[in-house]
Parts: sequence; C-alpha cells; structure tokens
Amino acid sequence: MSSAKSIDLDPLFYPKSVAVIGASPNIVRDRASFFYSLKECYGGKLYGVNPKYNDIDGVPCFPNIKDVPERIDYALIMLPREKVNGVLKDCVLAKVKFVLVFTSGFSEMGEYDMEEELLETIKGSGTRIIGPNCIGPHCPEHGLAYYAQLHRDAVGEVGFFSQSGGHALNFTIRGLSIGLNFNKVISLGNQADLKIEDFLEYFGGDDKVKLICGYAEDVKDGERFKRVAREIVLERRKPLVLWKGGRSLDGARATSSHTGAVAVPTKVWDSVMDQLGVINVESQNDLADVMIALKLGFKPRGRNVVIAVAGGGSSVELTDGASLNGLFVPTLAKDVQKKIGEDISSVNTSTNNPIDLGMFGFAPNIFVKSMGLAAEDPNVDIVMGCQYPEMVKAMAPEAWDASVNILVEGIAKVKKPTAMILPRVYQNSPEAESARAEFTEKLREIGIPAFPSAARMARAAVKIQRYLDFIEKHGVEASF
Repeated sequence: MSSAKSIDLDPLFYPKSVAVIGASPNIVRDRASFFYSLKECYGGKLYGVNPKYNDIDGVPCFPNIKDVPERIDYALIMLPREKVNGVLKDCVLAKVKFVLVFTSGFSEMGEYDMEEELLETIKGSGTRIIGPNCIGPHCPEHGLAYYAQLHRDAVGEVGFFSQSGGHALNFTIRGLSIGLNFNKVISLGNQADLKIEDFLEYFGGDDKVKLICGYAEDVKDGERFKRVAREIVLERRKPLVLWKGGRSLDGARATSSHTGAVAVPTKVWDSVMDQLGVINVESQNDLADVMIALKLGFKPRGRNVVIAVAGGGSSVELTDGASLNGLFVPTLAKDVQKKIGEDISSVNTSTNNPIDLGMFGFAPNIFVKSMGLAAEDPNVDIVMGCQYPEMVKAMAPEAWDASVNILVEGIAKVKKPTAMILPRVYQNSPEAESARAEFTEKLREIGIPAFPSAARMARAAVKIQRYLDFIEKHGVEASF
C-alpha cells in the first residue's frame, strides 16, 4: 500500500527497547501500572527513567532518557503536563523513535499551544508522538500488554484503533471474552502527530491482521483516510468496521472535550462510509456483534430471514426485532411448511414464518430439523433460531448435555447462514450466565454467532450483507 506519508510502525509494536519515563515502584503513582505490565510480559530491554531510583524491582532506572545506554525504540511519558515538553526534548536528543504521551490536558482542554509545542519539539527529528491523552500500543505477540491479564501468546487476527483509551482497553477485554483475538491495538488520543490514517495504512499492509476495526471521533486528513480505507476494503480485501463517536449533537460536544475532535455531521460520515464500503456501526455492541460475526464467517447474501422458536409471544418479539432493523420475514413455501408440520401438533403452533414450534421447540431434534427444512426454501437467506439454554439447564439439568449436543450437531448442518438468539431470561444468575457461555462457546466452535436479541442480530446481518454487496459490485470476493 503506497503512500508518501507511510511510516514504519514496526519499532512501535515490536520494539527492541522500551523506557518508561516516570516509572515508580508505587503502583498508584505508576499511572495505570504500565511499567509492571511491561516488566511481567515484555521480553526486550526495559528501562525506568526517574532520578529518584537506580532500579525498580530489578529493572535498571536512570535519571534521564539520555542516560540510558542504548537507543530506545519506544518511550512512555507518564508525567504531569507541565513536564512533558521538556522530557520530549530529551527524547529527541536521545533519538527515541516513538514516544507515547500518556498525559492529558492538551487540545481536548483547549490548550492548543501546548500541543503545538510538542510538534515543534519533534519537528525535523526522527521522533514521532502517539497522543497525547492516550494509552498507546498493545501487541501481545511481542509482550506489549495494557495489563498482564490481557497478554496472549497466540497471534491474533484483529487490528483495532481507538481515539479513546477507555474504549481501547474495554473493547480489548470484551473482545477477548467473546472470542476475538487481537493482533495489535492502538489508542491514539488527540492525534497531534500520528493519525488514524497512519495506523489504518499499517494494519492494511500487515498480513497478520485479517480484520480491522476502530473507534473514531474525528479524521484529520479526510482525503487520505478515504484513499486508505478504499485500498483496505477493495485491494487488501479486509473488512473495515468503524464506530463513530459523537453521532448526536450532545455526543459531538462531548468528543470535543474528550479528544479535541471537530464534529463531522453524521449524515456526511454515513454517506462517505457507504461509498467506501466501510462497515459503519453506531455502538460498542454493534462493533462487537459485527466483528464476531465476521470472524465466524457469517455471510448473509440477502435479508430474508426465517425464525424458529418455541412460543407465540417470542415469535412476535423476534419478528419485530428483525423487521424493525432491516430484515424481512417472508411466508415459507407451502411444501416446506408441510414438511415442518409433520413433526409437530397443528394446535398452538405455526409453520408460516416465524415458525412457532410451541413446546416442540424444546425438543432439540425437532428444533434443528425445522431449521434445516426452513433453509431449503429458496426465498430464505438467513436462518435464525432462538433457544433458552439457562431454562433447560435449570428445569431439566439431566437433559442439558444431550440437548446441547443435539442442537450443536444439527445447527452445524443447516445449509444457509445461521445465527442463534440466546435471550437473557435469568438476570444476575451465575448459573444462567454459565449455561449461556457454555452454549455460546460450542456454537462458536462450529462457526455460528450468538446474539442476545433478534434486533442485534438483524443490525449485524444487514451491515455485513451491505458490505458483501459492495465488494461484489466491485468484483472482489470476501476474504473472511
């Protein structure tokens, strides 16, 4: 991916040496405990910089970054705002390649001059800034971990960027809990120097990164962003999923005080994303849903969904959730309805679509057979099933293991894009959470995404289907 502005970010994500400026043995003063996470996970040369100490728990510590006996690839400035520029000057003199300015209180607070001073300090040097007002890179493969608990030896497939440090951390934790493995994460805050476009370009050219997603509050170089995004989607064939913060008027005001972002009208943003083939999401839930669906290879090629569930009220609720969020629930073909009806009573059930199986829906063999038969209808694009695993485990624990195995084996054989809805019936119940988690994990193992509601499934399906239509129109095949 060629660009006059491209930059080699390998020394940032795979540094041979790291220095923490402001490191302290006091974990409270250590600001987010990055030093101790690096000490535990990072395998390269680690140094502390603090004139108060000669070493911190066995890690050598120096008064000034210029005193460190080797060139530093990546330095973290964890100091009060008033000290940042002076220390940054020392980093430039020491020829540090990348400097994270963790400290806040710059353009997001209207202190534009202070942020400009940082740029003046690095002007003409080989030093680049991440931030200010962010938590920087996370690359577990190389031992750069926000927290030791997030370290993974396995090489993930997701590249995630975020202007928000909180979202960078929260979505990384959430992603790991739902089966997303991150290759690289970057929190970049105010984007004073390095921009979203730099990291997008890098992720696009990184063969280890298969799926790219991000949280953005503003874009600094619109034309470059559009070019890079289009190259990622159409040339690199990588899905790009973006969550834009500040979609409401009040939210836009909040982004200004968060990262100093300049509001982009929502209609303009949505229109541009559509033209680029970017999957545009509106919340962290949407981001999580779309990303796990992409990872599992959920590829709806149309919007007609068939719904299978036990219960009339549930069938209505699921139909509303699907229909109000962009899917269609067409009546099934008569011959398909007839086949489904052979195994169930004609009383208190329906085979039209939604398929209300009544109490027969709790018989796992009938449930999965009905899903498979419904998939035979050529007018069906997506098969949606709804189950209540915590109810089965609570009311018939002796049948739990057998039911789950029958369901999973049967769902795996459905010959259309399939998703499961697992509503949260029991609240604040560890046993119910455990049952849902167990079933969800077994579904993930066979490539089936699970959602807590039909509405969330529908939103994800529509967004992915639009993306697939876009790349197909441009002669590109999906790579996920």
